[in-house]
Amino acid sequence: MTDTHLPAAPASPGRRALRPALVATALSLALAGCQSGGGAFEAMTAPVAAVPNDYRANHPITIEESLATFDIPVGRETPYLATGMEGNVLAFAGTFRSSGSGTLAIVLPMGSPNAANAASIAQQVEGVLVAGGVSPGEIEYRTYPGGTATANAPVRLAFVRLAATTSQCGLWPENLARNVDVNYANFGCATQQNLAAMVANPLDLLYPRLMTPPSAARRSNVLDAYQAGQPTGTEYPAPATGTGAGP
Repeated sequence: MTDTHLPAAPASPGRRALRPALVATALSLALAGCQSGGGAFEAMTAPVAAVPNDYRANHPITIEESLATFDIPVGRETPYLATGMEGNVLAFAGTFRSSGSGTLAIVLPMGSPNAANAASIAQQVEGVLVAGGVSPGEIEYRTYPGGTATANAPVRLAFVRLAATTSQCGLWPENLARNVDVNYANFGCATQQNLAAMVANPLDLLYPRLMTPPSAARRSNVLDAYQAGQPTGTEYPAPATGTGAGP
């Protein structure tokens, strides 16, 4: 018994023309489906470096004038500056001197029950400021309304200085569950806030300082050792070793 293979029926001209048309239609539909996502698809497939999500641009540090203040408490029965407050006043004087500001104001309460004691303490504060290096010509007196109900209106020290500031943190304007590989709006804000608070001179964020002069004594020692053919590096003692005390 022999197997008989029947030849396949030849495709009709209409069927041969239909197959390429179906393939072209399927490809066009697939491409159209990929592009239907619009901007969301482009954002998901764009390189991370191409997305403008730099935290320094979202939370820039700006340099502007701000008011530095220090309040000294004054009671009804305390006409003298407390001994422990002198160190705080000296520290504030050092901050004023390093700020480059030209005027430090001693602001007194007016009309408060402790106004007389505040005036007495202000004179003592002025002496501490002068002892801390503040020139008497840089100190001026001002007043503010203390009010009759404010029994312990403070003596306030104040001066204007340059300060580094940033935008407010804690803002969450959008859903973090979005499927986009970019930083969220609050990303990096705390780091920028800390940097602005820690910088001693805000201008250091804008311009470099001059280098300190080299040590002439150290340079002379290195040159002498070099000319004598000796090592020029600094030799440090080996650290002590051991895990416990001896017997």
